[in-house]
Amino acid sequence: MTPSPKRRGESRLKKEQRRKAETVSDALISEVYEYWLSQMRPGRTRVPALDKKRRLKVASAIADYGALECMRAIDGCKRSDFHMGRNKQNKKYDDLELIFRDQDHIERFLSYVAGPASEWGGSGEPHEEKW
Repeated sequence: MTPSPKRRGESRLKKEQRRKAETVSDALISEVYEYWLSQMRPGRTRVPALDKKRRLKVASAIADYGALECMRAIDGCKRSDFHMGRNKQNKKYDDLELIFRDQDHIERFLSYVAGPASEWGGSGEPHEEKW
């Protein structure tokens, strides 16, 4: 009988994200996901599903930053030439999992969008014409 391979447990980051995600409503997660679709996949009939992995990343980001800041991070990604496919590989790097991978990624994308969140939407809704 061969010994079974050792399995590593869930990473500390993933455990923390899972704990935070439990506090976020499905409505907020859906709102951020729908905003991402409208910005990154406009007019497409076949879109990536909001699977467990994406849901976890979005929910954890909302718990840390709030829905409005998450939408601003999506806009920040959209403003990055590299992430929108203007790179050597001509490949887009705009998936929700990348944008919300960790705090470093979220903050990097937020840095591409000028102005505090209070100036961004006012009513809580993003205003594309500002960007």
